[in-house]
Amino acid sequence: MAVVRRMVFALTVVTIVTMVVAFSPPSAAVTTSKIGPRQHYVGLVNAKRSGAVIHVACPGPSGRTGAPTGGQTVNVKRVSSGGGYTGSAAHEIWAQFGRDARHVVGFTSYNTPKAIPASLRLPCRGTGTVTFTTCFGTMPCAANAKAYVVKVKFVNVAV
Repeated sequence: MAVVRRMVFALTVVTIVTMVVAFSPPSAAVTTSKIGPRQHYVGLVNAKRSGAVIHVACPGPSGRTGAPTGGQTVNVKRVSSGGGYTGSAAHEIWAQFGRDARHVVGFTSYNTPKAIPASLRLPCRGTGTVTFTTCFGTMPCAANAKAYVVKVKFVNVAV
């Protein structure tokens, strides 16, 4: 009799767990989607669209610029309105650091964080911008495209 009770108990537990898993709402995991025309977006620097900080390693007394430290990212998130706008033809968004045209980060999908290039030379302190745009270099740019700018603060971690 005790064996039957244990088996019934075990079967009941398995049934309850299966039902909980089957009928639970989906997780809040962020999904990726392709960047395309007529979409609104925001840019993120270290997961922030405002008040972002980029840590820079500037060793030595005369360092005016330095490399960003590791583990820092940029990302693009699709929003329903406001922010930047891809315009009528875009399929890619670029993150440009200040006026540096060599060390840009390209995105073809939303919600895919990418590392800030270690080869960048950034100010050791002060403020700057990261511009998220569909209009970069020689790529065609729709007249109605709008960039999204994130203001950043540079912090020297070597001080």
